Amino acid sequence: MKDGKSGMNKNKIRVGRDAPIPTIQTPYFQIDTKKLNRNLQKLSKIEKLSGAKILHTLKSFNHQEITPLISSKLSGFSISSTMELKIALEAKGKDIHLYTPAYKQEELKELSQKVSTISFNSLSQWYRFRDTKASLGLRINPKLHLPIPSYCNPNLSYSRLGVNYIEFIQAFNREDFRELEGLHFHSLFRSSEEGVSILLEHIRANYRDILPQLKWINLGGGHNFTDSEYNTERFISLIKEFNREFPTIQLYFEPGEAVVKDTGEFVTTVLDIVDNIVILDTSIETHLLDVAIVNQRLKVKGTQSSSTPYYYELTGNSCIQGDIIGEYFFEKELSIGDEVIFEDMMGYSMVKMTQFNGMEFAKLAINI
Repeated sequence: MKDGKSGMNKNKIRVGRDAPIPTIQTPYFQIDTKKLNRNLQKLSKIEKLSGAKILHTLKSFNHQEITPLISSKLSGFSISSTMELKIALEAKGKDIHLYTPAYKQEELKELSQKVSTISFNSLSQWYRFRDTKASLGLRINPKLHLPIPSYCNPNLSYSRLGVNYIEFIQAFNREDFRELEGLHFHSLFRSSEEGVSILLEHIRANYRDILPQLKWINLGGGHNFTDSEYNTERFISLIKEFNREFPTIQLYFEPGEAVVKDTGEFVTTVLDIVDNIVILDTSIETHLLDVAIVNQRLKVKGTQSSSTPYYYELTGNSCIQGDIIGEYFFEKELSIGDEVIFEDMMGYSMVKMTQFNGMEFAKLAINI
């Protein structure tokens, strides 16, 4: 995945719009830039009509062949490290926002010279680093009661991510927080515009004394902007209403999956079939780590939810017994050498790749 210099491995295969994907040894990812441009155009339109700014989160997708295209359409990047800063700068990112749960002093010193904003995760980090020369903010845990899976719910009372909003409000005074210019919330997960409404109401209700001194509020990720059912008109209305109340505050959003949603696939090959167990030339430990961490059910081309005679358990080619991708009903019988294609695979999978069990990183085919 990493080339020792910046971001993803430089192995890629470019193909023309109407040309077939050339023969590539599986497993490999493939991205369709036409579909990506469709997403970017929608996000750019949302920016223009609402006045909000949208940042691409590099932890979700950071291939250096694609990030310049993303940078040309959106306002900037959200980063967490010096490695991601280099990717953002190489892609000519205009607005670069930094957040990580905890900083090393020397790394923060280097990062602060080149980013637009810095969000601290705790009051202890705030008191330690508030003299940093940048536009400074605090990440807040608003403790919203939302239907989010526990593995990725930052609203939990025991979450390490963000300052308890009650603790922050009680601690707030002009002297200790005179450098504070922003607040950072990351509270949603694949949310409709209703999540934005809930979050803005929380801000209105709890930070009235703090809002006048702020220059920006980052409303984080989890916004399903490019989903076909997302009500962009209502979202734009919500943002404009907030802007009328607080015209000096710039709102930022960091959708990760929404930028590359439905833009690419992951192609694998059947190596063996033992009874109904299919062994693919991949592994959840190497190319599909999302599955291992969050037990996500992936979408597989040529399958259906209702029963068929062609029931298979898809597994990986590692020596881990738990390397099981999932059980699927296929529309036709599988044979050794057949391709199995996983859909909507651009978000997070590529950046999490490993070389466990001696497997190589998967390449990226770019359909232009």
